[in-house]
Amino acid sequence: MQNAQPDRDTLKKIFILQDLEDRELTEVLTASVPRVFPAGSVILAEGDPGDQMYFLLGGEVEVTKRLLLPIDQTTLLERIMNRLKSGDGVTLGEMALIENDVRSANVTASSDCRLLELSKEKAFLLFNQNPAMGVKILFRLSQLLSRRLRKSDEDIVKLTTALVVALER
Repeated sequence: MQNAQPDRDTLKKIFILQDLEDRELTEVLTASVPRVFPAGSVILAEGDPGDQMYFLLGGEVEVTKRLLLPIDQTTLLERIMNRLKSGDGVTLGEMALIENDVRSANVTASSDCRLLELSKEKAFLLFNQNPAMGVKILFRLSQLLSRRLRKSDEDIVKLTTALVVALER
């Protein structure tokens, strides 16, 4: 798989980078590290500490979460939460920029994947050097997290409704 730096048009498809000017995109590129993950590789592991985020430039990934209760004493279940592909403006591990906590899900490469890695340290250096760019990125990041929270709320209502219906039978 190709390990070349992406062009600005590719970066402009990433949701949280869409408001950036060409000069700012160059700054993000300079601060980032290209990474390649072969199909089947774990990109992010649920429960691991995280201090970097990724922009998916090529390939597809599967996001899974461990279920709280094991089926038996030896097997834990995982549930596929989402399948994401490049071209959809995908950012992975972005919560690591905001909080000092462990990864909330597993992300596994479904195909060979090309990503751009931005560490929390480098992101904050960028934001300090160019506060206007930092505001643009953090505003978009807030929008992304808000959308995900709304979807989670909708999913909780659906699950709660299904549980109530099942328990009333």
